[in-house]
Amino acid sequence: MKKERLFWLDFIRAFATFMIVLTHFNAIYVYNVYPPTPEKAVITMNIANIYIGGFGVSLFLIVSGASLMYVYEEKCDVLKFYKKRFLNIYPMFWMAYIAVFLYNFYKYGSIPQGVPYRNIIFSILGIDTWLVNFSVPTFGLVAEWFLGLIIIIYLVFPLLRMLVNKHPRILAVVAIVMYVISVSTIHQSVTLFARLPEFLFGMYFIKYIRKVNWKWVIPCALVLVLNTILKPTYNNMFQVTYVGICSFIILVWISYFIKANWVKSVSRKISKYSYACFIIHHTVIYKIIEHVNLSTITLPLSWLLFGYVCIMVAVATYILYHVHDKIMATLKAPYN
Repeated sequence: MKKERLFWLDFIRAFATFMIVLTHFNAIYVYNVYPPTPEKAVITMNIANIYIGGFGVSLFLIVSGASLMYVYEEKCDVLKFYKKRFLNIYPMFWMAYIAVFLYNFYKYGSIPQGVPYRNIIFSILGIDTWLVNFSVPTFGLVAEWFLGLIIIIYLVFPLLRMLVNKHPRILAVVAIVMYVISVSTIHQSVTLFARLPEFLFGMYFIKYIRKVNWKWVIPCALVLVLNTILKPTYNNMFQVTYVGICSFIILVWISYFIKANWVKSVSRKISKYSYACFIIHHTVIYKIIEHVNLSTITLPLSWLLFGYVCIMVAVATYILYHVHDKIMATLKAPYN
């Protein structure tokens, strides 16, 4: 039986997708210009005292946990789950990777130097950009470190689902302890235990909460306001976690009041294309800025450039998604 589509899942995934594109656009004024000119950033670079990139990733993790738990709430055939995740992740990733690799080879006439050829296996597995955070040389070209992390989380999802259903309290305690140890000692926001509470919160939300009470919104909003005003200086990863969770709760509540069909339609479309966008947007942004003098661009032109980037990211996303669909349909045709 097909489950009812939850609007708030589409709404938050679409919002997080926009945040990630905005993050990597604004990042060019920090990492691609000297001296950095963050004042040219569009909209903002921080939300409630955390970087918008961390904010977007946090929402993605929570909504991923919620959507998977919703889909596999009644049962989860492990082999079918892994097969579906594999088909949802890898073919599109490989297509994008090959396309960007061939484009770079045509334009620059070379491949990345100083990387052992055996490390191409990390690109095949989709964990190349994730491993860069651990100083492992790779041939990473597309997607972000988040892909490697989410692949690892998907691998353990059947186990997490079983524990959420049968031993929720024990799992929560163990996850929190491992989270505190990981964040306090490793200081790596890309490790599994550092991001597990967000993913698990999405799962617990579906299993044990499902509906946001307006009374929860008040303390969540207060947390965001205080974090914005007080600007605490303690470990930022702790802030990312609770800001992400509080924001998720508020966004779910806001979604209850959205009645406009066009908003629902746009959210559904962006959600549908979010993975393709996630894979290709960073590459599109950097190919565009190769032709822009960022040191002389003004703030109004920065907004104009961002609009152009969004259009080109949408075009590239649409092409990747539908080329992938065509190729996969062609490959499946002889077996139908």
